[in-house]
Amino acid sequence: MNYWSTISRFTCLLLISLLVSILSCKEEDGPNNYILDIDIVPIYGGKVSPLSGTYNLGDTIVFTAVANEYYTFNEWLEDSLVSLTDPYKCCLTLILDGPKNITATFSLTDTDNDKIADKFDLCDDTPLELTVDENGCANVQKDSDEDGINDAIDICPNTPAGENVNENGCHAVLGNYALGGVIFYIDETLNHGLVVALNDSEPGEWGCADEEIRNANGSILGSGYENTLAILASDCEPAGISVIMAAYSASTFISEDTLINDWYLPSTDELELLYQEREWIDDSLTVYNGARFKNTTYWSSTQSGADKAISVSFGNGSTKSSYKVSVNEIRGIRAF
Repeated sequence: MNYWSTISRFTCLLLISLLVSILSCKEEDGPNNYILDIDIVPIYGGKVSPLSGTYNLGDTIVFTAVANEYYTFNEWLEDSLVSLTDPYKCCLTLILDGPKNITATFSLTDTDNDKIADKFDLCDDTPLELTVDENGCANVQKDSDEDGINDAIDICPNTPAGENVNENGCHAVLGNYALGGVIFYIDETLNHGLVVALNDSEPGEWGCADEEIRNANGSILGSGYENTLAILASDCEPAGISVIMAAYSASTFISEDTLINDWYLPSTDELELLYQEREWIDDSLTVYNGARFKNTTYWSSTQSGADKAISVSFGNGSTKSSYKVSVNEIRGIRAF
């Protein structure tokens, strides 16, 4: 082997060694690989792209989040704690500077903010501040008896199917159930009338003994309500052995299916009508699990003097002026 051949071989080996060394250095000083973990909370809330994987230091990664049906995308979190900026609520741009754990969070959508998620909300357009049931529906959105009148104004909530109803949701028929009682009077329009409570209220005295109450002398149909308001407004107290007054007892009666407090003590004519029609009214009351009238005296709201008011005996139908301190039975009525 000649001199130049030896030199050439040595030079070649030196160059190869140098090249290997250079490549080895670049491998050590070159891009590092990092693991990027992506979590979705809740797991069925939506989809994220790209998913978990291994990326290089300095890589720019653009994440997108797409919510599934009934869900809304909320935010991106780093290490489940730090909120990351995403002004468009969909996309996150991240320059990788090390291993990362990114969480995409979703929540159930509640379009009408009634605290019932759309997934379970049967009425997803409820107006603000209305009380809803477990299905997310307010009374104005429900028609339980399917009579075309929403529950918020339907005073006859259990109308049988197929019956024509008035604007109050009632097929106004004497003896039908309405507003916590039984219809016992219907006026000539066939749209309005009177309802008697299913049960007696707590018995008591008329009250306001030796005191003339202004505007409490009405006796005709429809005047009982004004009488009752006048008695309550006088703010007088029982004077006898009772702890409750008739007007208060009637007005605070609460039926099982309604909390509306517009019951009142009937006027003389209203109470007499109840007695005159008592036979079929009693039958209707029992149909709806109410109580028949007792064969005793009931108070009207009609005043007959400073110390007396009108009462009606349901034993014989007699009407008389009784002392206000007398304790008699009370049955409230309401109008529709």
